[in-house]
Amino acid sequence: MEQETLLITGATGLVGKDVLIRMLRTDPAMRAYALVRGTAAEDQLLSSLGDLASRVTPVRGDLARRGLGIDYDVRKSLTREVTLVVHAGADTTFSRSLAEARAVNTEGTRELLSLCRAIGSLRRFAYVSTAYVAGRSLGLILERDNGTASGWVNSYERSKYEAERLVRESSLDWVIFRPSTIVCDAVTGKVSQVNAVHRALKVYNRGLASMMPGERCDTLDVVPADYVSDAIARVIFDPRASQSTLHLCAGAGAISLGDLLDVAYDLWATVPMWRKRGVERAILADLTTYTLFADSVIETGDPRLASILHSLSHFIPQLALPKQFDTGVADHLVGHAAPAVSTYWAAMLAQLLASNWCVAKEAA
Repeated sequence: MEQETLLITGATGLVGKDVLIRMLRTDPAMRAYALVRGTAAEDQLLSSLGDLASRVTPVRGDLARRGLGIDYDVRKSLTREVTLVVHAGADTTFSRSLAEARAVNTEGTRELLSLCRAIGSLRRFAYVSTAYVAGRSLGLILERDNGTASGWVNSYERSKYEAERLVRESSLDWVIFRPSTIVCDAVTGKVSQVNAVHRALKVYNRGLASMMPGERCDTLDVVPADYVSDAIARVIFDPRASQSTLHLCAGAGAISLGDLLDVAYDLWATVPMWRKRGVERAILADLTTYTLFADSVIETGDPRLASILHSLSHFIPQLALPKQFDTGVADHLVGHAAPAVSTYWAAMLAQLLASNWCVAKEAA
């Protein structure tokens, strides 16, 4: 059997690194190239891989540069040796301008696809997208190209959707993975990377906002990182996954906003100092009312709170755009559904509270 050689982007990220580790452990003969932007990223990656580092060759490059900024001789080696590609690299900052988001997420994917077309023995191109390419769509979101009619909440969603279109239009054997928001490493609730969901929870824990968009029955779909990385590492070799889109989402196991708030405020109320501050419970409101509230604070309120609400404006409207992600294809190919959010939501909140939201790394 031919030795597998992986090319991976985003290997220093939470999911990308775990995918790389899982794939190397699954196949002791596999070798990998990992796109990194500089010396610091290279050192960080290799030090995190332990004894697996000897099988990984860092490749200096940048998704925002023409030709990915890869040296000509290295590019030639990639085209001769690579058999699998996992594209997990992205700019996940929701507040970027559309041009900035496209430069990495859309055009970076275009450049990588161009490289892949020159790879003679490529078996599969795996693209790590996001379930929120669905943007402002409501209701049941199927695992397919869902169209653009409803628009998007932020430039990240749009740029990732545009990248998906490039992947689908390519001549490669592709599979698209769409995780929803990753909120913890595993069902233990450990959080090693803070993102928009965690920052929003911190705002409500501090009593800095009195209102949240949505209704009690609306749901928030989140997943643990280990489910996502395990699914990718499993499915990338599966011939049934060819030309498939998989929602790596909680789906029917998503958490309702009502339960989200109940669990959060019940936990916070166990802290005497929090109770002493008399923080009022956030009120759920429709998106129009919430937007009026946020806009008024941004225009006339405290500058610090205005800055916080402006940052959240690139994410929090999704709470008032109820959708359920169909996971039929993913459940079939992965072999099981994602863990229900209720099984780890309290543990995740407890970890955030215990650490005062201070963890190793922040993301969008």
